[in-house]
Amino acid sequence: MQAQPILKTKEKEIVLKAVDSLGRRVTAADVAAKTGLPVLVAQAELNKVAAETGGHMEVATTGDVAYKFEPGFQNAYLAKGIARFFQVFGKKVFDIAYFLLRISFGIMLILSVLAVLFIFIAIMIYSNKGGNNDRDDYGGGSFHFGFFDYLILRDLLTWGMYSASTPYGNQQQRRQRKSNFLFDCFSFLFGDGNPNADIEERKWTLIANSIREHGGVVTAEQLAPYTGAEPTNEDAVLPVLVRFDGKPEVTDEGGIIYSFPSMQVSAAGRDSHVSAPFLKENRWPFVGPQAGNLVMVYVLAGFNFLGTWWLFLQPSLRELWPILLPLVTYGTLFVAIPLVRKFVLDIINKRITERNGKRSTYAEMLKAPSAQLAKKLSHANSLRIGTHAIKSEDIVYTTEESNIDQESRDQLIEFDQKLKEGRQKGEFDASP
Repeated sequence: MQAQPILKTKEKEIVLKAVDSLGRRVTAADVAAKTGLPVLVAQAELNKVAAETGGHMEVATTGDVAYKFEPGFQNAYLAKGIARFFQVFGKKVFDIAYFLLRISFGIMLILSVLAVLFIFIAIMIYSNKGGNNDRDDYGGGSFHFGFFDYLILRDLLTWGMYSASTPYGNQQQRRQRKSNFLFDCFSFLFGDGNPNADIEERKWTLIANSIREHGGVVTAEQLAPYTGAEPTNEDAVLPVLVRFDGKPEVTDEGGIIYSFPSMQVSAAGRDSHVSAPFLKENRWPFVGPQAGNLVMVYVLAGFNFLGTWWLFLQPSLRELWPILLPLVTYGTLFVAIPLVRKFVLDIINKRITERNGKRSTYAEMLKAPSAQLAKKLSHANSLRIGTHAIKSEDIVYTTEESNIDQESRDQLIEFDQKLKEGRQKGEFDASP
């Protein structure tokens, strides 16, 4: 899921100025009195501002909730706006570079292997052609490479590069085989994408389902298995309040519970779906299941690595170093990048395991809560809102019907209501 840009609405700008002028420690009523905004609007905007700028909630002994902000909290919007710009710009640059790398590495591996083979063939041809005469001329059979030999090798390399796209032969089969190999090279070098690309969507879905399963009233401890925050961190609930229109309430013992009345209205009917006990991230595999057989990639990568280094270390081929140096560099990178990636994946997977372990621990804590937590959960359970289902018989207006039908329907409903009230007062004789 893509990150949404942080926008300053008119109401938010008003609240920001009010909070700053009131000393950065306010209640919703303070902001409403200062700005004239409705209390509910001030409350919603304070939740948003606190979530986006790192504000804090404070609970008084009376049960009232105050919001406290750090000096310069408004600068968070500027910093996040700049970060958002560089995030978008960096993503565009990365996408272009990623596409070029995806195409070039597989092709370059083929060309590099061909270059190594051509050099081997050239060495054998010139060694055999020289015979005993060259043995005398070049000091006991040592290999010598001159300017014209370089031109011949260049032609061979150029021919190899163009021959890869020759129009002859079965184009469809060769293109299919080549494409599979290129994708396998890409998988070997860069893997097959983030297995947790939908982690934000899954997190919010689990949180929403958990809120509904608990009757619209939850605690920070019940959300911790999905947010990953410490169960005692009440600030971590602020984004949930903003997203699902919730509000904090204080218990008699001073704890905080969160109610979400808007989440308990349904027209589709509730299913029997039960949320997962905690949000579980998937481990990053070295290659994904869509990768093909990498044996050919391993063979060519190993041959290219060993072959280029063997040629580069031959003293008699120093004239070829301008060609061999890029080949050695590429052959080494083709092996080094997957090795480094494997090392990085091990670190990433270790952290994923740790995060999964923490969230699992928070979920287990709810199964065997402490006495204090059990009391808090019991209080939250006693305040369950329940589901308000919008049934078809409750509908008094719909855009599917014309205005005339609506007016007639309203008149019938009004007449029926008056008739019931009259019978209750005895104004009408209900007997036949």
